[in-house]
Amino acid sequence: MVFLGATSIYVVGMGAFDAAESQAYHEQSQQELRQFDSTISSLGKQDDTPKSVQINNLDGELVTDGQLEVTVSDGYVNDSRSIELETLVATDKGGNEFAYQAGGTWDVSGDRATAVSDPNLRYYYESTEDGEVGRVDIEPVTLEGSVGTGEHTVREIPNPDTGSFESLGEDIEAVSYTTVEVSGSSYHHGWYNFLKDEFDATDANDCDISGSIDENIICHDKSEETVTVVANVDGEKPLRELADIEPTVRSGLYIDGETGTLRSSLSMNAYENHNANGASSPGFLLANYDEFYLHNHADIEGIPVVNGELGSKGNPSISPIGYGVTVNGTEQGESESGKNLYRLDAENEGKGKGVEGTALATELSQPYADVAPIDDEIKRLLTAYLAGNPSADGDVSAGMYSGEDGIESTDSADGNVNVGVDGNLDLSNVEINGNNQTNFYVDGHAELSNVSIGPDDRADALWVYATSDSTITIEDDFQGVVYAPGADLEIEDGVTIDGAVIAGDAAGRGGTLEIGDDVQINFDRSLRSATPLSEEDTDLLFEYSDTRPPVDVTFVLDRSGSMGPYNPSSRNAYAPDYELAVGERWEPIPTDEPFRNTHGWKVLQVRDENGMTRTLEPLEFAHPDDWTEIRVHPYYQFRYGSSTASIGVYAHPGNDPTGQRVEATRNVIDELDPSADRVGVYDFAGSGRTLHPLSGDLEAAKESVAGTAYGGTNMAAGLEAALNDYATRGADDRERVVILLSDGKNSNAANDERMDELVDRSDDLNYTLHTVGLAGLEHDSIPEDKLEGWAAETGGNYYQTADPDELLDLFEEIVNEEIDLEMDTQMQLAVNYETGGTANYAVHVSERTVAIDR
Repeated sequence: MVFLGATSIYVVGMGAFDAAESQAYHEQSQQELRQFDSTISSLGKQDDTPKSVQINNLDGELVTDGQLEVTVSDGYVNDSRSIELETLVATDKGGNEFAYQAGGTWDVSGDRATAVSDPNLRYYYESTEDGEVGRVDIEPVTLEGSVGTGEHTVREIPNPDTGSFESLGEDIEAVSYTTVEVSGSSYHHGWYNFLKDEFDATDANDCDISGSIDENIICHDKSEETVTVVANVDGEKPLRELADIEPTVRSGLYIDGETGTLRSSLSMNAYENHNANGASSPGFLLANYDEFYLHNHADIEGIPVVNGELGSKGNPSISPIGYGVTVNGTEQGESESGKNLYRLDAENEGKGKGVEGTALATELSQPYADVAPIDDEIKRLLTAYLAGNPSADGDVSAGMYSGEDGIESTDSADGNVNVGVDGNLDLSNVEINGNNQTNFYVDGHAELSNVSIGPDDRADALWVYATSDSTITIEDDFQGVVYAPGADLEIEDGVTIDGAVIAGDAAGRGGTLEIGDDVQINFDRSLRSATPLSEEDTDLLFEYSDTRPPVDVTFVLDRSGSMGPYNPSSRNAYAPDYELAVGERWEPIPTDEPFRNTHGWKVLQVRDENGMTRTLEPLEFAHPDDWTEIRVHPYYQFRYGSSTASIGVYAHPGNDPTGQRVEATRNVIDELDPSADRVGVYDFAGSGRTLHPLSGDLEAAKESVAGTAYGGTNMAAGLEAALNDYATRGADDRERVVILLSDGKNSNAANDERMDELVDRSDDLNYTLHTVGLAGLEHDSIPEDKLEGWAAETGGNYYQTADPDELLDLFEEIVNEEIDLEMDTQMQLAVNYETGGTANYAVHVSERTVAIDR
């Protein structure tokens, strides 16, 4: 027992000694490998000469042990590179196992490995304007040559495969995430521990992802000896950024051309917080034109900003003010900061020459930059990202699509919707939903109509990008952003746009912009990335007052028989619906309807509440609203001894039996300036006639207005009489307005063609024609389309009423819209803006090849 015990003591002692010796070798080997790693790390950083390194305690060899694969993704496309892990595997004299792999030193114990010095891989965060973003540096080391004992020489050598590894992700604009995978490595346990700690990753069962990630994850497949880590870099980026599309959005409308003329009414507003119906302020119309004119009929609620010369062809309206690099106008004064104020007069060429304008403008301190087309960027997106994906149709959810075939709605709740269209796009009656974005990339024409965003009208939920070869046609209301620099633009009448349109030339034939009348553009300021105005152009205060320019107002009134009260030539011309007896004493009028004296030869009397009387001759008309009592005239009672007569009630006495058109015309004349303005009065039935030629005698003009009615309808005859009169009496220094009233269509359809010719003539004479339709029962339906079209041709409007009592207000409304009765204007314009930017990304991956020789 003692021997055995001694033996036991001896054995234990020798074991303890071996363990201590092994530990000593272990420490020496670790130190040797650290020095080995340090020497390799310094290669090429101080000079290019080889360096010496000692391997005295290790007996090793170079083997291939797995591979390292790095993948970068922008969330849409991936790029991957892999290298074989050429590894130094060594055992020291104490039986300790080590490895040098990917620039890291590994201590091996059984099937486990621990990093003595970390591989050349680092993950960290960097602060940018957009917050903290992930960064990855990977620089694995590949060993070539032979290994033995003693002194070795190491040197870095060029490797043709290294270049391809360094080019990882060169075609990717922004990296959403990167994947690092080590597979087939004997040291996968060590890699798992290292990568989990370095990336602060959370264990996951599946590391196959798409899109973006919220946290770094790691997967360890022990049976396959594979470790995969997925790490966030820049996070998810819009597809447009990956193709270098950086939209420049300064306003609700940007157009670009050489020469253009706006002749329609356009309302430009700007709003906050995605609320197009909330509080707003004047918005910008950016016209990047060498020469930009406002026609006599142009009416801009907003701020036109012209990157060239701003001028006018007549007397346009701007509220509050316009800008031009140069302004062709008449100086009116200057602001407190010394900027000149101009009145836009039509002193240049064209039909409006000599008209003194009311629109005001000032000079732009400096021009703004053009918006460049995005043709190459869209073609890259269509080919590199979107080609090969399914077509979008029906109800479209988040994803990538190539082509569209009848989209009804989109939903970006689960991510962005990206649709590439290599051809024409037709978006009609489409609803855009979701809290992300729907994007169309179009290399063709785009027609947009009734496109809405739900539920909060967020304009940036929809972007339509198009090339400069495109034509953008907005046919009906549209919510979203059209970004098509250089593309032709057409906007139909009455369209409302909530968002922004950035396009190219909107000028059609003759240079007139193809922007329809009554277009309203509401700009969501959250879209803005820049401003066209410098600080010198903001916070301006102008004080300005002047008298308005003189005006010619011409009335062309309907006197056809349907206006009433007919004045029939015989008792049988208009048979009453029924008759009521009237006696010799004053009595209340026995009806609430208009009536006539239907007696063949007796005369009646009517009296109002003030005691005023009027006689009604046979067949003469009266209205019970104007009178309270009636009787047979005393003369006929005394002479003929007859005490009764009769009145007849008619279903419809005429469309304007009481002559309200007369009162409406006289009321407008009363509001004009007798010292400067002129009036002409004309009417029409089957033919036209001049009641008062165009002149400054306003009192005579008032007296000339007649309310007679008989015959057919020939609007052309009345308008021609007015234009012929103007041809001999016209003057160039004033604005010209025509008010044409009719209660029905022309009796002869040929007169419609004549009206077309006369409307063109009116436009050439710089007349603004306003048409008024008086609806009634005793005529064919009003030709609304024609009356509206004739007015629009000259920049005027169409009005309609079924109540002649409303004519006074309608006539007054027309004149008030055309004429500023008092010009005493004080303006203060303030524009404030903010700009923002985006961060770049950084993922650095390169492979170093080191030769080692004994």
